Amino acid sequence: MGIKLSVTCAFFFSMLTVLCGQQLRYTVNESWHYIKDNNITDVNEFLLLQDKAEIIDLPHTWNDKDVVDENEGFYRGAGWYTKEIRIPTAYKDKQVFLFFEGVAMVAEVYINKQLAKRHVGGFTRFVVPVSKYVEFNEDKEFATFNVVVKADNSEDPNVPPLHADFTFFGGVYRDVNLVVTEKVHFNVEDYAANGVFITTPNVSAESGDVNLKVKIKNDATSTQKVKLVTKIYGPKNELVNTESKSLKLMVGKSNEFDLQMKPVANPQLWTPDAPNLYKVVCEIYDVKTKAKIDESINSLGFHWFSFDAEKGFFLNGKHLKLIGTNRHQDFKDIGNAVPDHIHTEDLLRMKAMGSNFLRIAHYPQDPIILELCDRLGIITSAETPIIDTVTESEEFAQNCLSAQLEMIRQNYNHPSLLIWAYMNEVLLHPPYKNDKERYQKYCSYLNKLAQSIEDLTRAEDPYRYTMIPNHNNVDKYKDAGLTDIPKIIGFNIYLGWYGGGYELLENRLEEFRQGVKQPIIITEYGAGIDPRLHTLEPIRFDFTHEYGTEQHKHYLNTIKSKPYIAGANVWNYADFNSEGRVDAVQSINNKGLVGLDRTPKDAFYYYQASLLKDPFIAIATKSWNQRTNVEDREGSRISTMPVQVFSNQDKIELTVNGKSLGIKNVEDAIAVFDVPFINGINKLRAINQSSEYVEDFSEVRINVLPLSLKEFPARGISINVGDKRFFYDDNIDQAWMFDKEYKEGSWGHFGGVPYVRPGNRKQQPYGAKQVIAGTTNDPIYQTQLIGIEQYRFDVPAGVYEIKLHFAELEGTKAKHLPYDLTDESDDVAKFTNRTFSVEINDKTVLDKMDILGQYGEYRAVKFKSEISVKVGEPIIVDFKKVVGEPVLNAIEIYKKL
Repeated sequence: MGIKLSVTCAFFFSMLTVLCGQQLRYTVNESWHYIKDNNITDVNEFLLLQDKAEIIDLPHTWNDKDVVDENEGFYRGAGWYTKEIRIPTAYKDKQVFLFFEGVAMVAEVYINKQLAKRHVGGFTRFVVPVSKYVEFNEDKEFATFNVVVKADNSEDPNVPPLHADFTFFGGVYRDVNLVVTEKVHFNVEDYAANGVFITTPNVSAESGDVNLKVKIKNDATSTQKVKLVTKIYGPKNELVNTESKSLKLMVGKSNEFDLQMKPVANPQLWTPDAPNLYKVVCEIYDVKTKAKIDESINSLGFHWFSFDAEKGFFLNGKHLKLIGTNRHQDFKDIGNAVPDHIHTEDLLRMKAMGSNFLRIAHYPQDPIILELCDRLGIITSAETPIIDTVTESEEFAQNCLSAQLEMIRQNYNHPSLLIWAYMNEVLLHPPYKNDKERYQKYCSYLNKLAQSIEDLTRAEDPYRYTMIPNHNNVDKYKDAGLTDIPKIIGFNIYLGWYGGGYELLENRLEEFRQGVKQPIIITEYGAGIDPRLHTLEPIRFDFTHEYGTEQHKHYLNTIKSKPYIAGANVWNYADFNSEGRVDAVQSINNKGLVGLDRTPKDAFYYYQASLLKDPFIAIATKSWNQRTNVEDREGSRISTMPVQVFSNQDKIELTVNGKSLGIKNVEDAIAVFDVPFINGINKLRAINQSSEYVEDFSEVRINVLPLSLKEFPARGISINVGDKRFFYDDNIDQAWMFDKEYKEGSWGHFGGVPYVRPGNRKQQPYGAKQVIAGTTNDPIYQTQLIGIEQYRFDVPAGVYEIKLHFAELEGTKAKHLPYDLTDESDDVAKFTNRTFSVEINDKTVLDKMDILGQYGEYRAVKFKSEISVKVGEPIIVDFKKVVGEPVLNAIEIYKKL
């Protein structure tokens, strides 16, 4: 990507009226008029409605809120934007363009009410010529022109992506730039590239070739003679090489030239540990006036690389295991309209994790991503948004090819980018599964489409590798011929999450190895981690930090041990919006190593400990610094709980409140300590036992519940019933613990069994998987005891407030969701007739409650009651069966007097 010059409009108008020999580029993001309306028929109608418009700044999306609300679906349609742009009259002899970095998913751009550009594809850049639509008056200092953008993210069977496990945000969600050039300029109209394409076909430690393809547009009225001067600068900005060439430019066309530079001797090689960047500066000079007309600056990195089916990946002749993540481009509360700062912080955090590999999935992202990967030393793959589902039409195929071509040309000059990818999991949910002949025809179409994309990619860039990421079924893709087309095969594998335990991973990897002949990358693996959930008994699909760490540990160790696995990408770097998701966090895919707000999870620290070379320690309690648990023994007011410390050191000492808990050996990047937490604040400190001193601190506040309630806890008791997980409500700072059976003198339940979702005992051992309306604390209501008879608290005398929480989990909405990567079939939950009453100390507080009939399925229902208790009298909550089995999802109790 060429260097982008950004200046404010005020500075521009007061200081700049000439271009100084290079393209001028600045954003026009501020103060657009915007209307979201799918019924506006044309640009004229929209302009008449401007008085009803909202004034917004770009980047902007209209889906930042509706994708996380409780309503099913989100707005998919048109949004209209308009802005008056003022430019100096001096630009009448220049070329003026609008440069759009991202409009989702289809854009129509009008200049002065005339359609200037239609662009299909929400993830690549495009350029709109402006000059021919603008009327300049030499008597006026400035000219103005009106821009209207219609952005449309409607479902269109011919516009990829059609279906995927992420939200298809709409809007003008990246920067819009005004670009001004001379009549002769590097051709920015060539798929929004910058006119210079650099290759390094032969590189060694002794020498590095540099070849250029240069495209120069001549929009003047006559043939032009220019001189092209190309300079190569080293990593310390020293001039390394220079070449010049006289060129004759034909009128009204893109003139293409090949230039072979003198090889660079003893190049400083680009690696993840030493990302040495050179700079190629191309300048166009007018032969007659000697004036510089245009300039393009691009990054250059010297390296050579190869993928081997048995030995993995090699960079500059040395074996390198590629380990990193995938990334989506959205952020909490703002959707995909994210500022550069967030992109920057994401890449810096990936590097701080020890990552050397990024799969930019499932679409090209903001230009700054690859620019930072070049600078930080993160090897990347880039991918077009052909995901899951395809349409068997020529228009769909052409849109796929166009997206691939735009992606390649726009991102050509990035040394960090080694792989072009396309067609992710296109046989995950294929049509015609019950019609063999029609299914074969569909696979033939996929094969033809893949081959056409492959041919285009190799013609554009014969030096990089290509890849198709497939889901966990090698035979399907092999039978369709899709494993014979790309140079690398990717596999998305979720054993230990969807379908089967992670102990099956080794055998599955061997199946991949035997099934394909190309190099293999594990393009996706991971587990859902709700930042609010913890457990002492991790099990598959419990969404806890502890299980997530356990699975990632198994995968990472296995991948490291297999030389034929060239690399692996965790799914995902960060949690991301997925409107159809109904997991523990509504509308969010929470497989990220960090949250949607970028707060690290335990698994992130585990990767730091496993990948970083510099000494590292992190106490896992950072993700769990507010909790509730019962005391070890009556009266002790101490609750002993295991604490993981992640480190790349051999031995770790942990202290709590200044007292040492001893020294532990670190095994597989983890040391585990049994920590005796006291009620209240606990200060932890972990230090290593080597000469390279490193330490970490953490503070944990714990509400230690007494086994006997003779002294009732001031914070009360909050119990998630039918669960084995600790839950933390981060909205109101409330820590919940799981349920227990009643013991005399204490508290707990009588009767009942934990709810298990029908047909899913193998995948999810307890609890529901449906979104719960009326709450953000879905885990509280996704578990329950069925057939509960009584809940009892042996409390001292006083006045108490009791809160009961219910939800009907056996309604009619349960379904097999499209992202559920397993071949198991879900049984649809049956309609349930359930009626019961609730008494507290023999007083009926809920009479013949029918949750489904009164409130509906999957909805949080809360009741609060107050009761006075005498000396020696317990609180007994009785559940009286009328029809079906009584249920309870959660219970709270607070002492008022």
